[in-house]
Amino acid sequence: MITLRDLTFSYLKPDGTPVTETPQLNRVNLEVAEGEFVLVCGPTGSGKSTLLKTLNGLAPRFTGGLLSGEVILDGKDLTGKEPHDFAHLVGFVNQQPEGFFVTDTVIDEIVYGAEQLGMPVAEIDDRIKPIIEILNIGDLLYRPLATLSGGQQQRVAIAAALVAGQKILLLDEPTSALDFAGATEVLSSLKKLAHESGVTILLAEHRISRVIAEVDSVLVVHGDGSVTKGDPATQFNDARFAPPIIQLGAMLGWKPLSISTEDAAARWAKQSPDFQEKKLHEPGKKILEIDSLKVTFGNVAAVSATNLDLYANQVTAIMGENGSGKTSLCWAIQGLGERSAGTVLLDGQDTAELARDARLDLVAMIPQRAADLLFLHSLADELKESDTFAQVEPGTTANLFAQLAGRIDTSIHPRDLSAGQQLALVLAIQLAKQAKVLILDEPTRGLDYAAKRALAKQLQLLRSPERTIVLASHDVEFVAEVADRVIKLQAGQIVADQSPIEALGWKSQLPSQLAQISRADGLVSIEQVLA
Repeated sequence: MITLRDLTFSYLKPDGTPVTETPQLNRVNLEVAEGEFVLVCGPTGSGKSTLLKTLNGLAPRFTGGLLSGEVILDGKDLTGKEPHDFAHLVGFVNQQPEGFFVTDTVIDEIVYGAEQLGMPVAEIDDRIKPIIEILNIGDLLYRPLATLSGGQQQRVAIAAALVAGQKILLLDEPTSALDFAGATEVLSSLKKLAHESGVTILLAEHRISRVIAEVDSVLVVHGDGSVTKGDPATQFNDARFAPPIIQLGAMLGWKPLSISTEDAAARWAKQSPDFQEKKLHEPGKKILEIDSLKVTFGNVAAVSATNLDLYANQVTAIMGENGSGKTSLCWAIQGLGERSAGTVLLDGQDTAELARDARLDLVAMIPQRAADLLFLHSLADELKESDTFAQVEPGTTANLFAQLAGRIDTSIHPRDLSAGQQLALVLAIQLAKQAKVLILDEPTRGLDYAAKRALAKQLQLLRSPERTIVLASHDVEFVAEVADRVIKLQAGQIVADQSPIEALGWKSQLPSQLAQISRADGLVSIEQVLA
């Protein structure tokens, strides 16, 4: 279904010269069969999204750049063609599908693309039925798109991408903002589409632990321009993006490596490895006092009468399903978000009443849409502005950024960074401020495992008797590594306040991958395992 021959792609500067000496993709040769379910992975900024965009014509027609070699899809040479020449054959679902919806209701969104391709109504009706059944969205057809959960939005976007009979589906980080249930629904639907309907699926994803056991093969974009494809158990020699289950196998000398928790659990039981107790930090002084906080939107209570104290020297994770109120709570704590009632006191003053400069100094917020905080024309300008505003030594923000994303040409425009690199940049800018309250909303979205480990290290360094750190996240493995306390929300209400061992242990409703493998009390993260 997909054949690439000597595919080479480079981004170009305004003067026409390549942005980097090595092409983003360099002489790529590979084949993908009809109905094959492929995981596309690699370090942050390695070129995963770029590879997908060469398969739907967005690169170079939309992104700019220089492409050579051959792109052959379903036997047709589409090299250098316009995106509309790919549209009947290739469906594409972006990282944030809700930002690309163009209608108001589910059914209108699903048929929109097919209508633009001029398909007869009767044919559209025939094509809709099996897709709706596989994706299990029949009860959503007449719902407003704005009322859907993240997982429902993803499934609607997939239906819209395939209703015109597309044979290839490309997805960029489809589970990155989804809770466990939503991600499971989406992955189950994708596997059905590939194996029952013969759709060829390429899924770019950083949260590899969720999908590795479901796919047929793994395609790795290495970051040096090369791309390899093979069996899931053989493609993770680069520990920068290896999930915990692969890291564990390498640490304990398992050959071949396990890719399913069931196989890993059987090996663990035979070997009975040792592990150390997880270090939890004792709470320091009270930094934030949240009293009777409510957030409502119309008739919907996003946060209901919440009372919560947050302490110094701790990382507090807020977890819950999509729509449970995590983001609303974060913004309400920060002071700029919607509030219907209640107070959030910091040093005796409500964060909502702080002057702008005082709030920026005291409360650092990293939103889900991190790129919204980038406004200058080059990476160098953003790094310099951050140091100046935070009143820190020149190069402080650049060093933080390099630890999270590696060395990158600072002349590049921030909007030309990958999603993961943009997030790393905003993280570095906010970390440089050394604020008393640091709030992170889905901070690992778009980050590979190496960047997550670097972020975890930074958070450990930022922990202090004068600071509290709050993060809202679906990333169980990251929370298991960094959190001292886990707050669980359900329908806007706090339903649990636990240690990560209680919240993510093997007897919990949301066990970490290490907890599932080991079934050992007190083990939730790979950092605890002794080689």
